[in-house]
Amino acid sequence: MAMRKYDEDREIPSPWEWVIITLFSIAIAAFGWFVYRIVPEGPRYWDVGQLPDTPAESIYSTEQPWESRAPQRQLQRLPEAKKGLPPKPRNEQLRERGGAR
Repeated sequence: MAMRKYDEDREIPSPWEWVIITLFSIAIAAFGWFVYRIVPEGPRYWDVGQLPDTPAESIYSTEQPWESRAPQRQLQRLPEAKKGLPPKPRNEQLRERGGAR
């Protein structure tokens, strides 16, 4: 049997392929478990403020919003809220990337 000249031509015996894959998988799972056990849980802050939740109100929507009525507020405004939502960005057509500059 001739020796292979390049590493790309050499083959690992079949059982060792599965041993290597299994060891990599166990190492990744052990690292995830280690991080899960060691890193303490921090406080969660879920207050993201008031977000619009009306159909077709998003700038990414494909439908026009209803003109006949204003959207209803789903939650009451918080007492510390001084003004309404920030102004919406203009709905502009996106330009192609890599064009003439």
